[in-house]
Amino acid sequence: MRKIMMLAVGAALLVSFPASAQAAPSPTAVLSTHRCTASSDYCIVIEYTRASPHRVPLLIAHKVSGRKGHTYWARWTYQKPGKRITVGGWKKSTWTGENGRVPGVAVETLWGYSGRRGGPKLPKKTLVCTQFKGSKQKACYRLG
Repeated sequence: MRKIMMLAVGAALLVSFPASAQAAPSPTAVLSTHRCTASSDYCIVIEYTRASPHRVPLLIAHKVSGRKGHTYWARWTYQKPGKRITVGGWKKSTWTGENGRVPGVAVETLWGYSGRRGGPKLPKKTLVCTQFKGSKQKACYRLG
């Protein structure tokens, strides 16, 4: 009899407080954003989790004014608050096609992939940047 009463109370609570209407957003929800340089030639596209420290499952260096047939290389850097800049190695970019906005082609370099659970853990206010080889410009985003 006690089991039946507990089941009835549990069912009553579920009916009176629907989970879907009152649910808070998941702390591990993934945010996706991008930032470009002032000239809009280079962009960073980043996905990261809301949880702290943030996980970064996907990072993309994007260039919209590439030359067809040219090989491009990109790298990403990050700077944790109060720490020195950490620089990654150069990675070959892939051609993504005609971009339609400016003369040339679009190229990008990816680290990770969308929807994965892992990725590096970076604290709040970390500055993440991408850079193409041969350019002093960087596209940066500060994790919120």
